[in-house]
Amino acid sequence: MVNALHPGRLDRPIQTQIKERNAMEIRQFRVVIRSSNFERAMKFYAGALALPQIESWNREDERGAVFQAGAALLEVLGPPASEDPRDSDERFVGQGPLIKATLVFDVPSAQKAYEEIQFREKNIPGGLQKDDQGRMTFVTHDPDNIRVIFREPGA
Repeated sequence: MVNALHPGRLDRPIQTQIKERNAMEIRQFRVVIRSSNFERAMKFYAGALALPQIESWNREDERGAVFQAGAALLEVLGPPASEDPRDSDERFVGQGPLIKATLVFDVPSAQKAYEEIQFREKNIPGGLQKDDQGRMTFVTHDPDNIRVIFREPGA
């Protein structure tokens, strides 16, 4: 409820309002960016923006890093270091069937998230599946075809 004396201020704390509306429990908000030039992306996020890097990896199929971005996490993925940057891997190019941005919500239960969303919107695309790490996920897309993933914590 908006405060009549101060239109921009709420009468009750936001946490109270969220509980009253039976909001979905989101434990973490993470934005995943697929970069065709991983080194340049790392220079930008770690160097120019000075985001704290909390995790990184260099696997056979991709490289990645996770940065703290306020209350959220920013995950930057790139092609493996051994791959020639002139070869275009559509996972990391801004055009083509795979989009570069993915919203990932870590939730206590992907099944519950799926059921809650299906309750609110019967025609939402996607379904439950296990990811590469064996975590249960609910994968869908927003109206602009941005991939949205609700996933359970890792083991």
